[in-house]
Amino acid sequence: MVDAGHSCACCGAPLPDADAPGPRKAAVFCSNACRQRAYRRRRQQATKRASPALRPRNPAAGPPLSVDRFVGRQGELMAIARLLRTSRLITVFGPAGVGKTRLALELANRIQRSFTGVYVVELGPLTRPELVSRAVAAAVGVSEQPSVPLLDTLTASLRGEHVLIVLDNCEHLVDACSEFVAALLRHCPGPHVLATSREALRLPGEMIFPSSELPLADAVDLFADRAGAVAPGFVLDDGNRGLAELICQRLDRLPLAVELAARTVRLFPLPDIADRLADRFALLTARIREPDARHRDLLSAIDWSYDLLSPTEQAVFRRLSTLPGGFDLELVEAVCADLALSCAAVIDVVDALESKSLITRAGGPSGRARFRQLESIRAYAGRRLAEAGEVDAAAGHLTGWLTGQATALLHSFLTSGGNAARLRAEYENLLHAVEYLAGADDAAGTDERLALLTAALMCCGDGRAEGAYGRDRLAGAVRVTAHPEYRAFAQEQAAWLAARRGATEEALVLAGQAVELAAAHGSPALRCRTLATLGYAQQLRGYLPAAVHTMAACLDLARELADPPGVAVALNNLAWATLLSGDLERAGQLVAEALAEYSAGRPGLLHTAGVLALERGDTAAAQARFTEALGRLDPLDTIIAPYVLEGFAIAALRERRVERGLRLVGAVETVRRKTGEQPDLWWRERVGAAVAGALARLPDWRGEALLVEGRQVPLSRALEYALDDAWDAGPGADPGSQPLTRREYEVALLVAQGLTNRAIARQVQVSERTVEAHLEHIRTKLDLRSRTQIAAWVAANAGRSRPASARARVT
Repeated sequence: MVDAGHSCACCGAPLPDADAPGPRKAAVFCSNACRQRAYRRRRQQATKRASPALRPRNPAAGPPLSVDRFVGRQGELMAIARLLRTSRLITVFGPAGVGKTRLALELANRIQRSFTGVYVVELGPLTRPELVSRAVAAAVGVSEQPSVPLLDTLTASLRGEHVLIVLDNCEHLVDACSEFVAALLRHCPGPHVLATSREALRLPGEMIFPSSELPLADAVDLFADRAGAVAPGFVLDDGNRGLAELICQRLDRLPLAVELAARTVRLFPLPDIADRLADRFALLTARIREPDARHRDLLSAIDWSYDLLSPTEQAVFRRLSTLPGGFDLELVEAVCADLALSCAAVIDVVDALESKSLITRAGGPSGRARFRQLESIRAYAGRRLAEAGEVDAAAGHLTGWLTGQATALLHSFLTSGGNAARLRAEYENLLHAVEYLAGADDAAGTDERLALLTAALMCCGDGRAEGAYGRDRLAGAVRVTAHPEYRAFAQEQAAWLAARRGATEEALVLAGQAVELAAAHGSPALRCRTLATLGYAQQLRGYLPAAVHTMAACLDLARELADPPGVAVALNNLAWATLLSGDLERAGQLVAEALAEYSAGRPGLLHTAGVLALERGDTAAAQARFTEALGRLDPLDTIIAPYVLEGFAIAALRERRVERGLRLVGAVETVRRKTGEQPDLWWRERVGAAVAGALARLPDWRGEALLVEGRQVPLSRALEYALDDAWDAGPGADPGSQPLTRREYEVALLVAQGLTNRAIARQVQVSERTVEAHLEHIRTKLDLRSRTQIAAWVAANAGRSRPASARARVT
């Protein structure tokens, strides 16, 4: 039986009768769990009786609630929550404005039920290290005891507590925070610490969670949310989404900067905001009451980090603003040459700036360590550089280092090797140096290095600096330099650029002048380079005997250089000119020698071999060479790739595979329209003849439809199609294209040609009622009302839109 008056001392549950048979002590607890729970309570009560001030007075404390919506970053919240299950110290680490505080507070609110208390300690206003413990004690509610160190009192109070302490903004007191956290976690098994800082605490067991820029979609959502809060009529739609994305990208997708920009929507339309980002620090100031100065504007947020740097760190930080393309240690040493820093000192400063979130890691070529400043941070550093009067010194050091790299191009026939690869990696920095020299005062504006660096920019830019910009910059550089080698290099690049855009007369003049200068003052390699460009211009102009003569002279010089890749290129150039002139036997001998000289086979050489096979009527051998060429192409190549695709197209059209051939021709039309490059007249005639023959065998609407299909695929998909012969226009098509099916598009093309419904039905071999149904679908999808409007739409979209199509295997 059970005595109702005898119960468990912990939970009050009834206990068995003490008078039950058997020699045993009367039970006090109903289970071992209650016995252990009572023991813990006695220990806690004893501690509190010994020192009442040790008991936390704020057990119900919690993080402050946010008044606006938390946008995105769900993955980061879940990742940090998982880390807190296994680690007792997490540091959310990142640059100014990345949203570390908001992320930590949002997480604390979401997981506070997992702890007996959550205490947020704002360290930003503190100025002395000893105030860290006091701030934590105030948050927890523990009073300082006479003759007892406050840290000891805190650890005694928190020893048995399963609490989360959020230390916000540790960077300016990082040493004091490290000492406090180390002591707390060493003596107290229960507390967890979540720190936010622009610099890691560097403690054993610390898990560092890097918080970086928002994904673009989250940044745009944040912009729209905050803009809608200050301008209720603001709506993000297809018409303004592109501008919102541009603004967010320009602001590095940093939450603080995005929010500040969004608050200006009440005053300015999006185009004005985008334009004003050049002076972002004037634009991005808070227009709401914000108690923390670091969150009021972007300038204050970065000021806070800058003021924590040592004088040497500040000097290096300023100079890095001259490197918009990023940098490695060698480039840091170059722009800081006047600081006389040792290699070890440079490493220490870079490490300090990275650990304080003022530079970030970036991918580098060949696995080299590379860093960059976020755009807003670089803009701030640039302001500081100007204030310190160091702009000319830093830009001068950069220009000097780049000149050393570019000078090697004067002694190399081919744009390859370590120096060329390095200049390609430093393209943005090279562009910055060119702009500095071109826009400097009179003394620097005539700097002869402008011609060398501008030519290097064109030579190593992989087409990025071509067009009107490259033409104008080269013309200006040639005018201001008297250095013969620099001038010859610049004129050679200007000639190459003119030839590629079809200005053959201008190219002939410039290349001729470059050849004369190089012959009188240049190295054999520079003479080779200028002769190759002159021969190219002669080819484009149709002066084939002159081109053969020039390319032969280039080959003779290349042999003197004893450079096998250079000899192979010169052989290929001469073989192509010889092929164009009609001497197939001599062209074949040159190609064979080039392939033997350079067994790996360059894509241009393999294309020449393929065209030679086409001219001999061997389409199978031609396609094998073209396939080999595609396997060696750089994925970003837009010079050789169109020629190879056209080779495939001619082979397909000769085999009467018109769908494949016309699609490939259409794809090349798009590439050439974007690059502006004009191929040789001979080659244009060969391609044109093959296309004309195919179109003659097809209805007009069908041939045009196939060309349009090809125009809508990117180069990468056209290259895949050339290799695997599987046509799939769907995923790779222009995302802005109209949603017509293939048959609907064919009907639209025939309407544009003025055909009646009956004539269209005969052409596409369907009933007249089916044609009427297609027309109804076209009008509905495109929101058009008449045949005239359909014809106008076809005319406006002939080069851009395509019919949606399913996968089709071409055989």
